[in-house]
Amino acid sequence: MAKTAWLICTDLDASLLDAAYQWHEARAALDAIRALGIPLILNSSKTLAEMIPYAAELDPLAPLIAENGTVLAYPESTNLGDSEGVTVGGYQVECCGMERSDLLQISNRLRAEKGYAFQGFAEMEVEVLVARLGLTSEQARAALERHSSEPILWEDSPEALETFENALAGEGIALVRGGHFQHLMPAGQSKGSALGWVLGRYAARNPEWKWKTLAIGDSPNDRSMLEVADEALVIPNPKRGTLTLKRPHYRVASAPGPKGWGVSVLEFLTTHLSTATA
Repeated sequence: MAKTAWLICTDLDASLLDAAYQWHEARAALDAIRALGIPLILNSSKTLAEMIPYAAELDPLAPLIAENGTVLAYPESTNLGDSEGVTVGGYQVECCGMERSDLLQISNRLRAEKGYAFQGFAEMEVEVLVARLGLTSEQARAALERHSSEPILWEDSPEALETFENALAGEGIALVRGGHFQHLMPAGQSKGSALGWVLGRYAARNPEWKWKTLAIGDSPNDRSMLEVADEALVIPNPKRGTLTLKRPHYRVASAPGPKGWGVSVLEFLTTHLSTATA
């Protein structure tokens, strides 16, 4: 019988990261993951440019999933990626679906036609993101380096948002609700579908293992990966409440942010310790 190997796939904002973008309260769990050799895959609405500095400290050998599943990045030092693909910051990058320029053209046309009120990242100055999200100027510039998605700040009614969402769907664009913004992205792509692609790469590279996944997140845009993973951990969010899933069995952390993340992951590792070897 094949031995089991685990992948841990986690959201960043309000899950592994607190409001100050720190993960120190989860340090004990992160040290345990590293000691066991379990890949820690960051799966975020953030851009690749934003995520690379976190990955350098957390797990530089694991793939990254950026922009809500529309961008996959594999470290060059591994044999997981496509060697003929574009290379960015030491990662082989694969984009899924529609490019950002197409998203902007379609969404701006719909806004002009129907008078929707929203503002996209492409229209925001660095200083606006710094003030709104508490980022440094460098972090804000990295947030603007997008490949296949566009966050928007919705300034219209909920009814108008629903109409806009339906119009986007007719153009092959999905609207995903995240922690701070609505995200425009190619339809059919999600954090869950991207996790499936990454899992397939690990299984192809090491077929002698039985690969399983633990997904961790707090927001509606995490739902797809939480539903498809073998194990799911929901991080409660004090502002938006605790996400509910359709799957019959999943864990809910006892505290928000990295504190709850760390406690629950250590509990998970204790339960699966004998099989948590990659």
